[in-house]
Amino acid sequence: MTIRKLPDQPGFMIRRLQQVAISLFHETLETAEITPVQYTILQILAQNRQLDQTAIAALAYLDASTTGDVLRRLEKRGLVCRTVKETDRRSKAVDITEDGNSLLSRIRDRIVESQNYLLKPLDEGEKSNFLDYISRILAFHEPQGEADYPTSPWQRGA
Repeated sequence: MTIRKLPDQPGFMIRRLQQVAISLFHETLETAEITPVQYTILQILAQNRQLDQTAIAALAYLDASTTGDVLRRLEKRGLVCRTVKETDRRSKAVDITEDGNSLLSRIRDRIVESQNYLLKPLDEGEKSNFLDYISRILAFHEPQGEADYPTSPWQRGA
């Protein structure tokens, strides 16, 4: 019996590339005890202070429930803190803590190393083109509008 590989289907290949990227992330950061989604949320909070859970979810392209679970784990580890908003007592603002910033600083070089290794088969021009192609595909499928962030991770543009 001959076993055949799946044809070069973009969806399948993108999923496989995500698996490779996640695997590299875990191998590179196994001692940091952080997941790619936790890293994404910490990065968002390091760049945008005092966001609510809805904004974080939208910027990370996650659903609110998943975002809430991740924030609870990060808060339990002391990497983020939540405070009641002065402008809306029903809502909480989330911010990265000093420990969260310290963790990001400690793992920054390993993240860069992981990303560089992921793209190692490509020369500099190819890396630039590859990232441009991904950006264009994402931009086409992401929400279009006036907001600084999408209102739902599942909306599509065009």
